[in-house]
Amino acid sequence: MEKLRNKKRVLIFSVLSIVLPMSLLATFRLTGILQQPVTISETTTLEAVKWDFKRPDQSVKIGDRLEVLYTNAGLSANIYVLMEHYHESGAPDDNDYLRMVTAINLIATNQSFFIESVHVGFSKDSQSSLVDWLRTYFSFENLSLLGVSDGWTFEERYKEAYVELAGVNHANSIYFGATAEWSLPTPNTQSHQMEVAYEITYYNGTAYNKVVQLFQLKIVGGEGQ
Repeated sequence: MEKLRNKKRVLIFSVLSIVLPMSLLATFRLTGILQQPVTISETTTLEAVKWDFKRPDQSVKIGDRLEVLYTNAGLSANIYVLMEHYHESGAPDDNDYLRMVTAINLIATNQSFFIESVHVGFSKDSQSSLVDWLRTYFSFENLSLLGVSDGWTFEERYKEAYVELAGVNHANSIYFGATAEWSLPTPNTQSHQMEVAYEITYYNGTAYNKVVQLFQLKIVGGEGQ
């Protein structure tokens, strides 16, 4: 009889050891903690937004808002980059920098839609520079943060600065906002150029689609260019 009870305990433990991990995996997938690769049925690349800015010899407030309003059947998105200010260091051991806010506000009006993931990344610069995320200025709703990395360009070497987020609980509305600083360790006469790419992946009830929005940023060198 004791052996039979022991066998039952082993059987129950074995079943739980399978069921509990499976239930945890299901929970992680639903909440966005565990991401699975998805097959993209269609990618829509929107017209790039271009921004030029003459590199000043002093610190200035900018306030330019580069904004895209995107709508299709069942999806409405407000995607933007807000150029806050340019800091001129005036010191040989410090860098000039441009501070900007990257943000997405998205609502799926079709109840069968949900947001799968959001990726925001900075491309290679035309000159050496650094892109740093200010972690204390992160804000998001109905998203979980999967990864964040600062980046840099140094001659031919490049590391992407990016933020990767996953939608949680099949949310049909999300918000993301984060502040980054584009540091320029070059003389004021040097120009810089790079892109900020937003990638939004969503499910439309039958397939996964992706929307890509590019912002092409150019800082034009001062006198001598």
